[in-house]
Amino acid sequence: MTLGLTEKTLNQLHMANLRLKILLVVVVCGALLMLTNLLGLGIFTKETFLTAHTIIEFFCVFVALCIFTVTWYSYLNNCSYYSYFIGLGLMMVGFMDLLHFISYDGMPGLFVASDANTATLYHIMGRFIMACTFFISVFLYKKEFCSNGRLRYLLLIISLALVSLIIATVTLAPNLYPLMYIKGHGLTQAKVVAEYLIIFLMFLGISGYLFLYQKKPDSYLELIICTLIICIFSELCYTSYESVYDSRNLLGHIFRFAAYVVLYLAIFVNNVKRPYLQLVEAREELAKANALLEEKVRQRTQDLQQANEKLAQAATVDFLTGAINRREFSRLFAELLAKNEPQAVHSVMALDFDSFKTINDTFGHAIGDECLKTFVQAAKDVIRPTDSVSRFGGDEFVLLLPYTPRAGAKIVAEKIRNRLKVIANPPFTISIGVAEWPKDGMTEKDLLASADQALYMAKEKGKNRVE
Repeated sequence: MTLGLTEKTLNQLHMANLRLKILLVVVVCGALLMLTNLLGLGIFTKETFLTAHTIIEFFCVFVALCIFTVTWYSYLNNCSYYSYFIGLGLMMVGFMDLLHFISYDGMPGLFVASDANTATLYHIMGRFIMACTFFISVFLYKKEFCSNGRLRYLLLIISLALVSLIIATVTLAPNLYPLMYIKGHGLTQAKVVAEYLIIFLMFLGISGYLFLYQKKPDSYLELIICTLIICIFSELCYTSYESVYDSRNLLGHIFRFAAYVVLYLAIFVNNVKRPYLQLVEAREELAKANALLEEKVRQRTQDLQQANEKLAQAATVDFLTGAINRREFSRLFAELLAKNEPQAVHSVMALDFDSFKTINDTFGHAIGDECLKTFVQAAKDVIRPTDSVSRFGGDEFVLLLPYTPRAGAKIVAEKIRNRLKVIANPPFTISIGVAEWPKDGMTEKDLLASADQALYMAKEKGKNRVE
């Protein structure tokens, strides 16, 4: 859906738009044809008519050969035998039109004799090839086939051979064809029948393209349909002119000029402009995809960073209480000693719960876990940001207080005990032993041993105290 419209509704709108365009083309062309009929078949001077005729035919030849060139080279990009087939057909039509206007009655007769019948024969050949080309092209539309190039050259050779055959037979054996125009009498019945056959083929082509348009609306198809409609009006003019210099014949050429303009727009849009638009669209889609990919990469990188942070935290932090683990404690203590500050004094506090087993047995392990968390929270409420609390295992914790003497550490220990009296639920107590570096031990092992010894002393003196 687009703008709230279903695909069926959009197709109906496209068809209505196409019908309006067809009606406009029919009204304009029909009005010009009726106006010419009302004004009568005015005869132009030979010089005036030939000038206009040469300009129109030269333009048509130029457009036909340009279309062939465009489709020849664009095939390398889109592998479309549909466009290439139309290009070959129009190349043949271009040669027919070229021979038509240089053999027209009144022209100098370069390469071929100039007379009305010969020119009309080339005209009929060109129109017939064009009608067949667009009728057959309906069955090739959107068919893509990339060959190794030999088939493309083979089709070109066949097309040029057919053109050569037509030129040879019209020039050397004109009696093979029925008369198309008799000077002084006008068009023959064969010429009129041939024109209506061409019109019939073009109607078939229009029907085929309308069917394609109903399946998938496309501005290119609209232009091709309009081209064939204008060509039909052109052929209608050629069924009833009396003199090769009269106004109805000129109007037919003007219609053909208009048809080639529309056809040029169609081929240009389909084979030149559209690929560039598709390239621009593809670049925009690629840019969007790159932006989306970059966003995904950024998000994945962020997720990875967060995962790494969580992993690093898991490697250094006790998952239950949020206190650092023993490995992180050792790292922090080593960093502190690595500063090599002779006058510095540091303290550690070793502590554990008084009767923690009783808490687990009485309230359950879940409450025991909550008590561990409560202690860590109480400690963090009291200590400085530079201090740290570490869980060594079970209900055993060690606090590291950099640049803090024993007396200061005892004050902190008492604050923690007092804080627990406020927030502990169920109530529980702790015993704490304090050791000072370097007085009580130069190494981590010795210092922790001194703190443990102080902790045992606190337990022996009745628990719930600091030593």
